[in-house]
Amino acid sequence: MPALLSGKRIAVLGSARGLGLAVAKATTEAGAEVIGIDAVAGFAHVSEFFRLDPGEPAAIDRLAEALPDGLDGLCLVPALDPADTVEQALLRGVMGPTRLALRLAPRMAAGGAIVTQGTAHDGARAQHLGLIRAALALRRDSAEGFGQRWGLAAEPALTPRLIAWAMEAWVMQHRWSWAPQGPRTACLVTASPDGRLPPHIAAARGLEAGMGQHQAAQAAVFMFSALAAGMTGSALAADGGLSAETQTSLEGL
Repeated sequence: MPALLSGKRIAVLGSARGLGLAVAKATTEAGAEVIGIDAVAGFAHVSEFFRLDPGEPAAIDRLAEALPDGLDGLCLVPALDPADTVEQALLRGVMGPTRLALRLAPRMAAGGAIVTQGTAHDGARAQHLGLIRAALALRRDSAEGFGQRWGLAAEPALTPRLIAWAMEAWVMQHRWSWAPQGPRTACLVTASPDGRLPPHIAAARGLEAGMGQHQAAQAAVFMFSALAAGMTGSALAADGGLSAETQTSLEGL
């Protein structure tokens, strides 16, 4: 990667695993100083590391106070634990990242960016707009029984999609929240929650599945760079063509 981020300071939530680790590596290689944040210890590709459970509001607030002013970028891709309940996954995947972003955004550098993770659009998203709004409003004191109320316990695969839908909606809602000098918002649309390519896409492109993480991380570097200065509230497909496959299939094109 060229030194697109030379002299910039980027904080990555989820830096120790999966896509977050790939972003930490790519932003470091692009010249940035990277501050890592994760629930598990991981010091690879970061200059400083903070341990955080993003489902704990008080811990998020303490971290926000400890992080420096003038961050040029904030990446929000916490890894999901398969053992989490629906409520824990939503608190760690939606409530925690958005709470951290809202506290840090007013203190970020002019021209900075907040980058989250989304998923390819499909026909199901429009049918779950009420659920997406409820996920964005979820707080720790209102989380009990959320999965049961919304039928998520019976459909485990819906929870990671809901997190991605909600984070993409948050990005769009906050497209101008800190204008004109505050951070832009953007969403990386990935082929899977961890950024890996599905087997049929990997085969079609002649790639290993793990290359999906690398390519999505390179897209994150672009979003943090001055090259993306005109982009906010945007969703950038870094999914190996899954979004295009889904859209053309839905429309019969």
